[in-house]
Amino acid sequence: MDKKILLGGAAALLLVGNMYATPASAAIDLSIGGEASLSVTMNDACEDEAADSDVNLVLEAAAGSVIADTDAAINTYVNGLGVGHNAAAITDAGSSSNANGDDALTFAADPCLGKSMDNPVWGFGKELSIGASGTLANGLGVSFSDTLDLTNVDVKETAFKLVLSGAFGDLQFKQGAQSAVDAISIAESDYDVTGDDLGGHTLSTDGTGGTGILWTAPMGALDLKVGYAPNSGGSSYDNAAYLDTFSIGVGMAMDSISIAAGYESASDNNNACTSLAAGGLDALTSAAAVIDAVYGAETCGDQTLIYVGAAMEAGTIGFNVNFTDLDTEEMDKQVMSINAATTVGEYDVSLGYRQNTNSYESTVEDKQSVVALGLGTSLGDGVGLGLSFSSSDVDLASQELGNGSTNLYYAEAKLTVGF
Repeated sequence: MDKKILLGGAAALLLVGNMYATPASAAIDLSIGGEASLSVTMNDACEDEAADSDVNLVLEAAAGSVIADTDAAINTYVNGLGVGHNAAAITDAGSSSNANGDDALTFAADPCLGKSMDNPVWGFGKELSIGASGTLANGLGVSFSDTLDLTNVDVKETAFKLVLSGAFGDLQFKQGAQSAVDAISIAESDYDVTGDDLGGHTLSTDGTGGTGILWTAPMGALDLKVGYAPNSGGSSYDNAAYLDTFSIGVGMAMDSISIAAGYESASDNNNACTSLAAGGLDALTSAAAVIDAVYGAETCGDQTLIYVGAAMEAGTIGFNVNFTDLDTEEMDKQVMSINAATTVGEYDVSLGYRQNTNSYESTVEDKQSVVALGLGTSLGDGVGLGLSFSSSDVDLASQELGNGSTNLYYAEAKLTVGF
């Protein structure tokens, strides 16, 4: 557990140069903390890249159907899919790139560039967190927190948050607005996975960005959260990709069972789904780009997000199950996860399973399943040791003739020092 450095109201004022004075009853406390970690990992991410193929064979492999090897047949097939924003732009599906007249397409490159993995791989992490909180003389509660990720100095501010509390509930203002779906969620299945990771649960749409507001209403046993993001990406103009995105989350705890659900809707403001450029398939060079253009593999346009989760305690074992469904104008993403955790003596043990399905605008899909195991223990006050292992199987539609379905493992040992 982290050990915080607590400074009283007077000491906190010294840090900001005695610019103002607060009532004695304000009791504003400043906390400074953080953590540093050292990790060693092993994985088998290196793969061999298959030889180039052509448009015809790539489409056949993805769709599981036979298409005649002519420009006219390919165009007829693509236009027949009814993917309107792509079909209208396809004018010529062939060129003289190879012997049979169709474009030569490359597959995903070997991530190790032809080299073998030199296991183990050493790494480190470090972050600094600051916070201030207190209750004013009029009863208004105020808290502020921020986290500086010192490992990646290009993204220094990652968690700015200001919260006002009172009889009205909690009103949170956050940089990189937090969706009510994210706030109400019970657990995430964010396992460490190497290779083509389709990712864990999506807990916000692309409309939740910039600085936003999250209201937690005082509802007794019922936990109600409402989120609002005025625009995406922090843009102050009316041409931002998404404007006025609302979200709602509801949760309830009953003895040893907790349930939660959330919903968010974002309306596209500037036609975010891209069309196939002039020149049709001839302008594309990779199998992934062709699959995207023909079958629709982007998360774009109008978006709706549904989340359902539940957690249960059975003796010393805790279970949780989570499901998310992100529906967009092109690709939809569904994620289901089941996790279990318990404590055996001085050790925390966890087991998790995650299944991802990316459903393209047509009938094509990307699929992934992940099994993860974790073991952790405390070596002393503020010092922890964690061991984790995951095995991932991913099948990308665009790599059917390339690397195909791949099975990769990821193992990590991490020493964390909190202060």
